[in-house]
Amino acid sequence: WLAGPGPLLSAAQAGRIRLSGITLHGNGTRLAGAQGLLDFQDVASVEMEGCVLRQAGGTALRLERCGGRIRHCHFENAARSALFSLDALALEIEDNDISDCADNGMQVWRSQPGFDGTTLKGNRIARIRNVSGGTGQYGNGISVFRAGGVTATGNSIRDVAFSALRNNSGHGVIFDNNDCANCGETAIFAEFAFRDAIIRDNRIDGALSGIQLVNFADAGGRGAICTGNRIGNLHAPKGDPGRQWGYGVAIKAEAEALVAGNEIMGAPWVGVLAGWGASLDAVRVEANRISNAPVGVGVSVAPGAGRATIVGNTIVGAREAALAAMLWDKVASADLAADAGQRWPQVLVTGNHTA
Repeated sequence: WLAGPGPLLSAAQAGRIRLSGITLHGNGTRLAGAQGLLDFQDVASVEMEGCVLRQAGGTALRLERCGGRIRHCHFENAARSALFSLDALALEIEDNDISDCADNGMQVWRSQPGFDGTTLKGNRIARIRNVSGGTGQYGNGISVFRAGGVTATGNSIRDVAFSALRNNSGHGVIFDNNDCANCGETAIFAEFAFRDAIIRDNRIDGALSGIQLVNFADAGGRGAICTGNRIGNLHAPKGDPGRQWGYGVAIKAEAEALVAGNEIMGAPWVGVLAGWGASLDAVRVEANRISNAPVGVGVSVAPGAGRATIVGNTIVGAREAALAAMLWDKVASADLAADAGQRWPQVLVTGNHTA
């Protein structure tokens, strides 16, 4: 048990540290600054297996410039995050249980953009709140910031205040085969200066929006493959519909993105939205199945908007428009298939099926 100001255990400039099968209790004692209950810096290999970390009065496990493996551990009731990693050395985080944290589940961050190489596999994350506020810094299951080459695969994430998986400005980040449920905002995000994101074969059950690949106009976010995802049970926000934030949209993509082979089972507003205002270039929407969205596929035709290709999608039950030209949140044409070639030559629409 932590009896003083903390940390309970700390180390720096070490080659290897191994902890196995022990329980560490923070007693809810507030930790100073950004300290962790366990706080390691410049350790080449931190190996933790089968440990329990409870009641940290800040972050439970804080790693700075560390490598190693964290597996089969149990984290609960952290006053900040279960795990915070800064400038990792290809860390492996596998098969851990994380619950009831105040701000985030796991954070993989870098002080400057660069390759990180962390893998997060098979973790179970639940009940993550957003005590510290903000517009997305807190309240996430897995938060990636500036870190490149990160892979999150096979994780189960549910009951989070904001996003299950959030990539802010990471390059080459892969979110693959994760289960995401009951998200308070966008379930899966690639935002700001992200590059070359892969978001594939994830399952989303409940959120304000499903997947967003955004911030092309203001931060240059671009390059994405978004395939094979299943999205359902999206719900509209209370009060302001928040359409400028992509709420009510199953998938929103803005630049150099392939959105293909996804299954969308209802959306409060748009199934797939290509662009927002002038923030659109080289988005291809192909072979998706979209059912029960008022607008099946929407494409921005606002001044300055770039290219989009809409091909081979199946759209069922679109009450307002199966294929729509959009001026921000307004439908400029409810028959984009007929109007694209002449009115908006930058948009190619072909081979779509509607019912």
